[in-house]
Amino acid sequence: MSVTNAKIRTGHDTAAAPEDAADTGFYRDLPPVSDFDALLHLETYQPVPDTWYVMIADVVDSTGAIQAGHYQQVNTLGASCIIAVLNACDRETIPYVFGGDGATFCIPPLYRDAAMAALKGTAQVSETAYGLQLRTGYMTVAELNKAGHTLLLSKMQISDHAFQAAFAGSGITEAERWLKENSADYAIPDQIPARADFTGLQCRWDRIPSPRDETVSLLIESRCRTLTEQSRLYQQTLAKITEIYGERSQHHPLQTDRMQMTLSADKLRTETRLYSAGKSWLYKLGYGLKLRVIAVMGTLMMASGMVINGYNWGHYKADMIRHCDHRKFDNMLRMVLAGTPRQRQQLENWLKEQQQAGVLFYGISTSEAALLTCLVFQHGHDHFHFVDGADGGYALAALHLKQQKKAQNHPV
Repeated sequence: MSVTNAKIRTGHDTAAAPEDAADTGFYRDLPPVSDFDALLHLETYQPVPDTWYVMIADVVDSTGAIQAGHYQQVNTLGASCIIAVLNACDRETIPYVFGGDGATFCIPPLYRDAAMAALKGTAQVSETAYGLQLRTGYMTVAELNKAGHTLLLSKMQISDHAFQAAFAGSGITEAERWLKENSADYAIPDQIPARADFTGLQCRWDRIPSPRDETVSLLIESRCRTLTEQSRLYQQTLAKITEIYGERSQHHPLQTDRMQMTLSADKLRTETRLYSAGKSWLYKLGYGLKLRVIAVMGTLMMASGMVINGYNWGHYKADMIRHCDHRKFDNMLRMVLAGTPRQRQQLENWLKEQQQAGVLFYGISTSEAALLTCLVFQHGHDHFHFVDGADGGYALAALHLKQQKKAQNHPV
């Protein structure tokens, strides 16, 4: 953090109670766009109020955890941060992005302390349940603006109940860098209690085999100087991906005939450990048995098209595919794609040309399957699903991207 940033931080009173700001409903009232392409156009964005906060959570040394075979836990922790914050606040007012090994939020002042408590509670559980350290922190949007970093927000409507946030401008990227370089300066205050409710988080689906030959996790970060140039590059990049991989239906990593609930002890153990952290072995045993009963019943309900409270469970897998985030934007294009090695090589060749031309950095990781982590607020109606590549996904793609930056002495 620069001297300028340090002075800004010193002037921020972390103990002050947030006011009930009139802009609490800013995200809720933001006009949504109807398709992902529109999220790459600047005119769909509005500045985040400078009274708001950016909050960040990420798993420390996620690469090491993945190499040790703990990617399911890393992925679940990122989603746990999100469900904990949404349960603590009015979730319609909270924009967020899932990053694979963490999450980023914009929080209105009214919910500052509640969101901090949720992240602090998640960090405690992460140590108890998985032995992983979760780095959390926050800063004001005003701090970022004063340091010359723009933070813009848009959202896409997926269904009557589901919206997906998108961020533009350097604010999110810079906030993540500040936290990693000076985590103590941006730490959640000691006086904030730790309190996390994970109700609604579910990890009950088996690895989903690619409907093509492979599943690709892709990160693309523009190096263009202006927001207009960045927007143009991301539009060009998405067009190139579509040219190589086809339309969304052709490269979507999920298909209903490949989605199965799991009975695997290893898979179900991740959710069991989250909900039973600090509890007795008898509770853990009971929770694990409950998950197996749910998996069997859910499989039967979806296979038979059972109708409960007016909802046909035969449609649930298709609804999950609609309510997922295999494409997202947070000043970086993030995608999980299904395709062939030949298609990936075509895309990598083009990306390498752009990288050598100095207009972008990129990261890619491949797997034979996708990983699904679910937020379920109301079965059949109100649910959202995070998609990542199995065995490392976004986290390994991020490592690839960072290696490119380091090779060119670019700030990581």
